Amino acid sequence: MPLRHRIILLAASLVAAPGAMAEGGRGEAVIRGGSAAELRYLVVATHCADRLSTEWRHPDGSLAAAEEVELTDGRWSRYRLRRANLGQDLRAERQGDTVTITDATRSSGRPLARLTARGTLLAGPELVSFLQERLSALRAGRALEFQYLLADRGTALGFIARGRVQGQETTIALEASSALVRPFVPTTTFRFAADGGLREVVGRMLPVVGDPRSQKPLDGVLQMSASQSSCNRKSLT
Repeated sequence: MPLRHRIILLAASLVAAPGAMAEGGRGEAVIRGGSAAELRYLVVATHCADRLSTEWRHPDGSLAAAEEVELTDGRWSRYRLRRANLGQDLRAERQGDTVTITDATRSSGRPLARLTARGTLLAGPELVSFLQERLSALRAGRALEFQYLLADRGTALGFIARGRVQGQETTIALEASSALVRPFVPTTTFRFAADGGLREVVGRMLPVVGDPRSQKPLDGVLQMSASQSSCNRKSLT
């Protein structure tokens, strides 16, 4: 397969907009443009103890996609990604610097992939918490580099986060760190309020449309509301 096609496939599975708030919250995502009709998703982000999760639901309440991470000693140890329309249920476990990815829908139990967690490797909703904890550095002009887990591709991709101060708010642009990959991975922006709460994400969303053989990523705008208590939700794992 030509390198350009491989990069496009990689970018198509990127979830650079998990839509979580460190304190939990609710939001609505809108996808417009293209040949498809406007799509809307209701988003619930939760943070309870060492568990971060997001659920994306259709307006009728049915599940579109969800992901969750469990943290151990300040970094993720377990991750789960579900996309209902694809029948997708992927799990990743981290032991030391080794990440093992499995598909819960396969009876064989064989790993889909194993990779080495080099440097800072983030997964799912952990990304937003990572940015929130470093808002002061980003506001001061420091660029942050990290790896982001793409469980459905069995790999990780490098990113750079750069902040810009706009009044009391902070806008962070996230782009691929590789110049080779960058043209095929859309930049995603995060807007944080003065109190550090996530208010808006513009870019790649968690759900996809299509089927397992022909899936299409979605880019849109996610608006998040104020934080809320969220420790009464059951774990996906």
